[in-house]
Amino acid sequence: MKKNLFTTGLMLMGLLAVSSCSSSDNDDKNEQKGYAIQDSEYDAIINQYVDGVVLPTYNDLKAKNTALYRSVVAFGDAPSDANFQAVCNAWLTAREPWESSEAFLFGPVADNGLDPNMDSWPLDQEAIVNVLKSQQWNDLVWTGDYNEDDDAIAAVQNVRGFHTLEFLAFRDGKARTLHDVASSENAADYVYSESNATAWAQYMRNTAQLLVDDVTLLCNAWNNGYANIFKNHNGNGFTSGLSCIEQIIDGCIDIASEVGNAKIGEPYDLFASGKTTEALYAVESWYSWHSRDDYTNNIYSIRNAYYGSLNGSVNANSLSKLVAKYNPQLDNQMKEAIADAAEAIQAIPQPFRNNIASKESSAAIEACSHLESTLKALKAELTANTK
Repeated sequence: MKKNLFTTGLMLMGLLAVSSCSSSDNDDKNEQKGYAIQDSEYDAIINQYVDGVVLPTYNDLKAKNTALYRSVVAFGDAPSDANFQAVCNAWLTAREPWESSEAFLFGPVADNGLDPNMDSWPLDQEAIVNVLKSQQWNDLVWTGDYNEDDDAIAAVQNVRGFHTLEFLAFRDGKARTLHDVASSENAADYVYSESNATAWAQYMRNTAQLLVDDVTLLCNAWNNGYANIFKNHNGNGFTSGLSCIEQIIDGCIDIASEVGNAKIGEPYDLFASGKTTEALYAVESWYSWHSRDDYTNNIYSIRNAYYGSLNGSVNANSLSKLVAKYNPQLDNQMKEAIADAAEAIQAIPQPFRNNIASKESSAAIEACSHLESTLKALKAELTANTK
Protein backbone atom coordinates (compact mmCIF):
# COMPACT_ATOMS: atom_id res chain seq x y z
CA MET A 1 0.00 0.00 0.00
CA LYS A 2 1.13 3.54 -0.68
CA LYS A 3 2.27 5.85 2.06
CA ASN A 4 -0.40 8.37 3.07
CA LEU A 5 0.65 11.99 2.50
CA PHE A 6 -1.71 14.12 4.53
CA THR A 7 -2.56 17.43 2.97
CA THR A 8 -2.00 19.15 6.29
CA GLY A 9 1.56 17.85 6.39
CA LEU A 10 0.91 15.69 9.46
CA MET A 11 2.61 12.32 9.69
CA LEU A 12 0.47 9.74 11.50
CA MET A 13 1.98 6.48 12.74
CA GLY A 14 0.57 3.11 11.78
CA LEU A 15 0.21 3.43 7.99
CA LEU A 16 2.30 1.09 5.84
CA ALA A 17 4.45 2.55 3.05
CA VAL A 18 5.55 0.43 0.14
CA SER A 19 5.75 2.87 -2.77
CA SER A 20 6.01 6.57 -3.51
CA CYS A 21 3.44 8.72 -5.24
CA SER A 22 3.54 9.44 -8.93
CA SER A 23 4.06 12.99 -10.14
CA SER A 24 0.38 13.22 -11.04
CA ASP A 25 -0.51 12.14 -7.48
CA ASN A 26 1.69 14.92 -6.13
CA ASP A 27 0.06 17.44 -8.48
CA ASP A 28 -3.35 16.39 -7.16
CA LYS A 29 -2.14 16.82 -3.60
CA ASN A 30 -0.66 20.24 -4.32
CA GLU A 31 -4.00 21.36 -5.67
CA GLN A 32 -5.72 20.22 -2.47
CA LYS A 33 -3.32 21.79 0.05
CA GLY A 34 -5.15 23.92 2.56
CA TYR A 35 -8.59 22.56 1.67
CA ALA A 36 -11.43 23.09 4.11
CA ILE A 37 -14.53 20.90 4.31
CA GLN A 38 -17.67 22.81 5.11
CA ASP A 39 -19.55 21.19 7.98
CA SER A 40 -22.71 21.25 5.89
CA GLU A 41 -21.05 18.89 3.40
CA TYR A 42 -21.51 16.12 5.94
CA ASP A 43 -25.30 16.38 6.10
CA ALA A 44 -26.06 14.31 3.00
CA ILE A 45 -23.51 11.71 4.12
CA ILE A 46 -25.09 11.42 7.57
CA ASN A 47 -28.58 11.13 6.07
CA GLN A 48 -27.45 8.36 3.72
CA TYR A 49 -25.64 6.59 6.55
CA VAL A 50 -28.82 6.54 8.65
CA ASP A 51 -31.37 5.89 5.89
CA GLY A 52 -29.25 3.70 3.64
CA VAL A 53 -27.17 1.73 6.15
CA VAL A 54 -28.29 1.79 9.78
CA LEU A 55 -32.07 1.63 9.47
CA PRO A 56 -32.22 -1.02 6.72
CA THR A 57 -29.69 -3.14 8.61
CA TYR A 58 -31.77 -3.02 11.77
CA ASN A 59 -35.04 -3.57 9.91
CA ASP A 60 -33.47 -6.61 8.22
CA LEU A 61 -32.27 -7.81 11.61
CA LYS A 62 -35.80 -7.58 12.98
CA ALA A 63 -37.32 -9.46 10.05
CA LYS A 64 -34.75 -12.25 10.19
CA ASN A 65 -34.99 -12.63 13.96
CA THR A 66 -38.75 -12.87 13.63
CA ALA A 67 -38.21 -15.69 11.14
CA LEU A 68 -35.74 -17.29 13.57
CA TYR A 69 -38.37 -17.18 16.31
CA ARG A 70 -40.89 -18.87 14.03
CA SER A 71 -38.44 -21.66 13.25
CA VAL A 72 -37.87 -22.19 16.98
CA VAL A 73 -41.63 -22.37 17.59
CA ALA A 74 -41.94 -24.89 14.77
CA PHE A 75 -39.26 -27.03 16.39
CA GLY A 76 -41.06 -26.93 19.73
CA ASP A 77 -44.33 -27.92 18.10
CA ALA A 78 -42.73 -30.81 16.19
CA PRO A 79 -39.20 -31.71 17.35
CA SER A 80 -37.19 -33.38 14.60
CA ASP A 81 -33.71 -33.39 13.14
CA ALA A 82 -35.03 -31.48 10.15
CA ASN A 83 -36.48 -28.78 12.39
CA PHE A 84 -33.22 -28.57 14.36
CA GLN A 85 -31.54 -27.91 10.99
CA ALA A 86 -34.17 -25.30 10.15
CA VAL A 87 -33.40 -23.45 13.39
CA CYS A 88 -29.69 -23.51 12.54
CA ASN A 89 -30.34 -22.17 9.05
CA ALA A 90 -32.48 -19.36 10.44
CA TRP A 91 -29.85 -18.56 13.10
CA LEU A 92 -27.14 -18.19 10.45
CA THR A 93 -29.40 -15.93 8.40
CA ALA A 94 -30.32 -13.77 11.41
CA ARG A 95 -26.71 -13.55 12.52
CA GLU A 96 -25.53 -11.76 9.36
CA PRO A 97 -27.28 -8.39 9.82
CA TRP A 98 -26.31 -8.32 13.50
CA GLU A 99 -22.61 -8.76 12.76
CA SER A 100 -22.98 -6.27 9.90
CA SER A 101 -24.24 -3.69 12.41
CA GLU A 102 -21.29 -3.75 14.79
CA ALA A 103 -19.67 -0.64 13.34
CA PHE A 104 -22.57 1.35 14.80
CA LEU A 105 -22.89 0.04 18.35
CA PHE A 106 -23.67 3.46 19.74
CA GLY A 107 -26.85 5.22 20.81
CA PRO A 108 -29.82 2.98 21.70
CA VAL A 109 -27.91 -0.29 21.36
CA ALA A 110 -25.39 0.88 23.96
CA ASP A 111 -27.76 2.83 26.19
CA ASN A 112 -30.09 -0.15 26.63
CA GLY A 113 -27.47 -2.88 26.98
CA LEU A 114 -28.66 -4.52 23.77
CA ASP A 115 -25.25 -5.63 22.56
CA PRO A 116 -24.53 -7.82 25.62
CA ASN A 117 -28.21 -8.82 25.75
CA MET A 118 -27.95 -10.26 22.27
CA ASP A 119 -24.30 -11.13 21.86
CA SER A 120 -22.56 -11.90 25.17
CA TRP A 121 -19.49 -14.09 24.79
CA PRO A 122 -17.86 -16.27 26.06
CA LEU A 123 -20.81 -18.40 27.12
CA ASP A 124 -21.42 -19.55 30.65
CA GLN A 125 -22.28 -23.12 29.69
CA GLU A 126 -22.76 -24.25 33.29
CA ALA A 127 -25.25 -21.46 33.94
CA ILE A 128 -27.13 -22.35 30.74
CA VAL A 129 -27.37 -25.98 31.79
CA ASN A 130 -28.55 -24.89 35.24
CA VAL A 131 -31.34 -22.82 33.66
CA LEU A 132 -32.30 -25.81 31.53
CA LYS A 133 -32.52 -28.02 34.58
CA SER A 134 -34.26 -25.53 36.86
CA GLN A 135 -36.54 -24.05 34.17
CA GLN A 136 -36.41 -20.73 36.00
CA TRP A 137 -37.08 -18.65 32.91
CA ASN A 138 -37.14 -15.42 34.91
CA ASP A 139 -33.37 -15.85 35.12
CA LEU A 140 -33.26 -14.65 31.50
CA VAL A 141 -34.73 -11.22 32.28
CA TRP A 142 -33.33 -8.21 34.11
CA THR A 143 -35.15 -4.98 34.96
CA GLY A 144 -34.30 -1.38 35.75
CA ASP A 145 -31.80 0.95 34.14
CA TYR A 146 -28.90 -0.66 32.36
CA ASN A 147 -25.53 -0.57 34.09
CA GLU A 148 -22.69 -2.36 32.34
CA ASP A 149 -20.88 -2.78 35.67
CA ASP A 150 -23.81 -4.58 37.32
CA ASP A 151 -22.73 -8.21 37.80
CA ALA A 152 -26.35 -9.36 38.24
CA ILE A 153 -27.30 -7.96 34.83
CA ALA A 154 -24.19 -9.48 33.26
CA ALA A 155 -25.08 -12.89 34.69
CA VAL A 156 -28.51 -12.69 33.03
CA GLN A 157 -27.01 -11.59 29.73
CA ASN A 158 -24.68 -14.60 29.76
CA VAL A 159 -27.60 -17.05 29.50
CA ARG A 160 -29.55 -15.46 26.65
CA GLY A 161 -28.92 -14.02 23.19
CA PHE A 162 -27.54 -15.36 19.94
CA HIS A 163 -24.86 -17.53 21.47
CA THR A 164 -27.12 -19.24 23.99
CA LEU A 165 -29.42 -20.14 21.10
CA GLU A 166 -26.36 -21.22 19.12
CA PHE A 167 -25.40 -23.57 21.96
CA LEU A 168 -28.91 -25.02 22.01
CA ALA A 169 -29.09 -25.51 18.23
CA PHE A 170 -25.55 -26.39 17.07
CA ARG A 171 -22.93 -28.96 17.94
CA ASP A 172 -19.49 -29.14 16.30
CA GLY A 173 -20.50 -26.94 13.39
CA LYS A 174 -23.67 -28.90 12.61
CA ALA A 175 -27.27 -28.93 13.71
CA ARG A 176 -27.97 -30.96 16.83
CA THR A 177 -30.10 -34.06 16.51
CA LEU A 178 -32.69 -35.63 18.75
CA HIS A 179 -30.32 -38.51 19.50
CA ASP A 180 -26.96 -36.89 20.20
CA VAL A 181 -24.66 -38.66 22.64
CA ALA A 182 -22.66 -36.62 25.14
CA SER A 183 -18.90 -36.92 24.72
CA SER A 184 -18.23 -35.88 28.33
CA GLU A 185 -20.01 -34.75 31.46
CA ASN A 186 -18.89 -31.16 30.92
CA ALA A 187 -21.60 -28.57 30.55
CA ALA A 188 -20.18 -27.67 27.14
CA ASP A 189 -21.07 -31.19 25.95
CA TYR A 190 -24.62 -31.27 27.30
CA VAL A 191 -27.02 -32.71 24.72
CA TYR A 192 -30.71 -32.76 23.88
CA SER A 193 -32.50 -35.85 25.22
CA GLU A 194 -35.95 -37.22 25.83
CA SER A 195 -35.76 -36.20 29.47
CA ASN A 196 -34.92 -32.53 28.79
CA ALA A 197 -36.78 -32.13 25.49
CA THR A 198 -39.59 -29.92 26.82
CA ALA A 199 -37.24 -27.62 28.71
CA TRP A 200 -34.85 -27.46 25.75
CA ALA A 201 -37.56 -26.34 23.35
CA GLN A 202 -38.89 -23.79 25.84
CA TYR A 203 -35.43 -22.36 26.46
CA MET A 204 -34.92 -21.95 22.73
CA ARG A 205 -38.30 -20.27 22.42
CA ASN A 206 -37.69 -17.86 25.30
CA THR A 207 -34.27 -16.92 23.97
CA ALA A 208 -35.57 -16.35 20.45
CA GLN A 209 -38.41 -14.21 21.80
CA LEU A 210 -35.98 -12.06 23.79
CA LEU A 211 -33.93 -11.52 20.63
CA VAL A 212 -37.05 -10.29 18.84
CA ASP A 213 -37.89 -8.03 21.81
CA ASP A 214 -34.39 -6.53 21.84
CA VAL A 215 -34.33 -5.91 18.09
CA THR A 216 -37.80 -4.36 18.22
CA LEU A 217 -36.65 -1.99 20.96
CA LEU A 218 -33.60 -1.12 18.89
CA CYS A 219 -35.56 -0.46 15.70
CA ASN A 220 -38.18 1.60 17.53
CA ALA A 221 -35.55 3.73 19.24
CA TRP A 222 -33.86 4.60 15.95
CA ASN A 223 -37.05 5.06 13.96
CA ASN A 224 -38.84 7.07 16.63
CA GLY A 225 -36.33 9.74 17.47
CA TYR A 226 -32.68 8.79 17.49
CA ALA A 227 -32.36 8.83 13.70
CA ASN A 228 -33.57 12.44 13.57
CA ILE A 229 -31.34 13.47 16.46
CA PHE A 230 -28.33 12.02 14.68
CA LYS A 231 -29.22 13.41 11.26
CA ASN A 232 -29.89 16.87 12.70
CA HIS A 233 -27.00 16.59 15.19
CA ASN A 234 -29.02 18.34 17.86
CA GLY A 235 -28.78 16.13 20.93
CA ASN A 236 -27.02 13.27 22.69
CA GLY A 237 -23.72 15.10 22.46
CA PHE A 238 -23.95 15.73 18.72
CA THR A 239 -23.48 19.43 17.94
CA SER A 240 -22.25 19.45 14.35
CA GLY A 241 -21.99 17.34 11.25
CA LEU A 242 -18.36 16.62 12.10
CA SER A 243 -19.32 15.27 15.54
CA CYS A 244 -21.58 12.73 13.84
CA ILE A 245 -18.90 11.81 11.32
CA GLU A 246 -16.43 11.32 14.15
CA GLN A 247 -18.92 8.99 15.85
CA ILE A 248 -19.33 7.00 12.65
CA ILE A 249 -15.56 6.61 12.35
CA ASP A 250 -15.15 5.84 16.06
CA GLY A 251 -17.66 3.01 15.69
CA CYS A 252 -15.57 1.64 12.83
CA ILE A 253 -12.35 1.97 14.83
CA ASP A 254 -13.91 0.12 17.76
CA ILE A 255 -14.98 -2.91 15.75
CA ALA A 256 -11.73 -3.06 13.75
CA SER A 257 -9.89 -3.18 17.08
CA GLU A 258 -12.28 -5.72 18.57
CA VAL A 259 -11.98 -8.12 15.64
CA GLY A 260 -8.21 -7.98 15.55
CA ASN A 261 -7.36 -7.68 19.23
CA ALA A 262 -10.22 -9.55 20.91
CA LYS A 263 -12.11 -11.85 18.57
CA ILE A 264 -9.00 -13.20 16.85
CA GLY A 265 -6.20 -11.86 19.03
CA GLU A 266 -7.33 -13.12 22.44
CA PRO A 267 -7.76 -16.77 21.38
CA TYR A 268 -4.47 -16.50 19.48
CA ASP A 269 -2.61 -15.22 22.55
CA LEU A 270 -4.20 -17.80 24.85
CA PHE A 271 -3.25 -20.61 22.49
CA ALA A 272 0.30 -19.30 22.16
CA SER A 273 0.64 -19.28 25.97
CA GLY A 274 -0.40 -22.95 26.17
CA LYS A 275 -3.96 -22.32 27.37
CA THR A 276 -5.57 -24.31 24.58
CA THR A 277 -8.93 -24.97 26.25
CA GLU A 278 -9.31 -21.34 27.26
CA ALA A 279 -8.37 -20.33 23.71
CA LEU A 280 -11.12 -22.53 22.27
CA TYR A 281 -13.76 -21.14 24.61
CA ALA A 282 -12.69 -17.58 23.73
CA VAL A 283 -13.56 -18.14 20.07
CA GLU A 284 -16.87 -16.50 19.25
CA SER A 285 -19.44 -18.66 17.44
CA TRP A 286 -17.42 -21.86 17.73
CA TYR A 287 -20.46 -24.10 18.19
CA SER A 288 -21.70 -23.16 14.73
CA TRP A 289 -18.22 -22.78 13.16
CA HIS A 290 -19.40 -19.40 11.94
CA SER A 291 -16.52 -17.39 13.40
CA ARG A 292 -14.82 -16.34 10.14
CA ASP A 293 -18.07 -15.12 8.62
CA ASP A 294 -18.96 -13.25 11.81
CA TYR A 295 -15.64 -11.43 11.74
CA THR A 296 -15.85 -10.76 8.00
CA ASN A 297 -19.32 -9.28 8.43
CA ASN A 298 -17.88 -7.04 11.14
CA ILE A 299 -15.43 -5.70 8.55
CA TYR A 300 -18.29 -5.32 6.08
CA SER A 301 -20.05 -3.16 8.66
CA ILE A 302 -17.07 -0.79 8.37
CA ARG A 303 -17.26 -0.96 4.58
CA ASN A 304 -20.99 -0.20 4.66
CA ALA A 305 -20.48 2.79 6.95
CA TYR A 306 -17.70 4.16 4.73
CA TYR A 307 -19.39 3.40 1.40
CA GLY A 308 -22.88 4.48 2.49
CA SER A 309 -24.44 1.30 1.11
CA LEU A 310 -25.12 -2.34 1.94
CA ASN A 311 -24.01 -3.94 -1.32
CA GLY A 312 -20.36 -2.95 -1.63
CA SER A 313 -21.01 -0.06 -4.01
CA VAL A 314 -19.92 3.49 -3.18
CA ASN A 315 -22.91 5.78 -2.73
CA ALA A 316 -22.70 9.33 -4.07
CA ASN A 317 -23.43 10.59 -0.55
CA SER A 318 -20.75 8.69 1.33
CA LEU A 319 -17.60 9.26 3.30
CA SER A 320 -15.70 7.52 0.53
CA LYS A 321 -16.87 10.01 -2.10
CA LEU A 322 -16.04 12.95 0.14
CA VAL A 323 -12.56 11.67 0.98
CA ALA A 324 -11.91 10.84 -2.68
CA LYS A 325 -12.75 14.46 -3.54
CA TYR A 326 -10.14 15.90 -1.20
CA ASN A 327 -7.60 13.12 -0.68
CA PRO A 328 -7.98 10.32 -3.23
CA GLN A 329 -4.94 8.49 -1.90
CA LEU A 330 -6.45 8.21 1.57
CA ASP A 331 -9.70 6.96 0.04
CA ASN A 332 -7.77 4.28 -1.83
CA GLN A 333 -5.98 3.32 1.38
CA MET A 334 -9.30 2.97 3.17
CA LYS A 335 -10.71 0.77 0.43
CA GLU A 336 -7.58 -1.38 0.36
CA ALA A 337 -7.46 -1.72 4.15
CA ILE A 338 -11.11 -2.83 4.31
CA ALA A 339 -10.67 -5.35 1.50
CA ASP A 340 -7.39 -6.65 2.93
CA ALA A 341 -8.90 -7.24 6.38
CA ALA A 342 -11.90 -9.12 4.99
CA GLU A 343 -9.72 -11.23 2.71
CA ALA A 344 -7.24 -12.03 5.49
CA ILE A 345 -10.03 -13.24 7.77
CA GLN A 346 -11.52 -15.43 5.06
CA ALA A 347 -8.06 -16.90 4.41
CA ILE A 348 -7.96 -18.44 7.91
CA PRO A 349 -8.52 -22.19 7.46
CA GLN A 350 -12.01 -23.29 8.45
CA PRO A 351 -13.00 -23.62 11.23
CA PHE A 352 -11.11 -20.92 13.10
CA ARG A 353 -11.45 -22.87 16.36
CA ASN A 354 -9.17 -25.56 14.89
CA ASN A 355 -6.70 -23.07 13.39
CA ILE A 356 -6.36 -20.47 16.11
CA ALA A 357 -2.55 -20.25 15.99
CA SER A 358 -2.22 -20.38 12.20
CA LYS A 359 -0.10 -17.94 10.22
CA GLU A 360 -3.32 -16.84 8.56
CA SER A 361 -4.74 -15.84 11.94
CA SER A 362 -1.64 -13.76 12.60
CA ALA A 363 -1.99 -12.10 9.20
CA ALA A 364 -5.66 -11.31 9.91
CA ILE A 365 -4.72 -9.68 13.23
CA GLU A 366 -2.17 -7.51 11.40
CA ALA A 367 -4.67 -6.58 8.67
CA CYS A 368 -7.25 -5.49 11.25
CA SER A 369 -4.59 -3.43 13.03
CA HIS A 370 -3.72 -1.71 9.77
CA LEU A 371 -7.40 -0.99 9.12
CA GLU A 372 -7.71 0.48 12.61
CA SER A 373 -4.69 2.74 11.98
CA THR A 374 -6.07 3.86 8.63
CA LEU A 375 -9.41 4.72 10.24
CA LYS A 376 -7.62 6.79 12.87
CA ALA A 377 -5.78 8.60 10.10
CA LEU A 378 -9.11 9.22 8.36
CA LYS A 379 -10.60 10.74 11.50
CA ALA A 380 -7.56 12.95 12.05
CA GLU A 381 -7.62 14.10 8.42
CA LEU A 382 -11.28 15.11 8.52
CA THR A 383 -11.06 16.71 11.96
CA ALA A 384 -8.07 18.80 10.90
CA ASN A 385 -9.67 19.96 7.67
CA THR A 386 -13.27 20.74 8.62
CA LYS A 387 -14.26 24.36 8.82
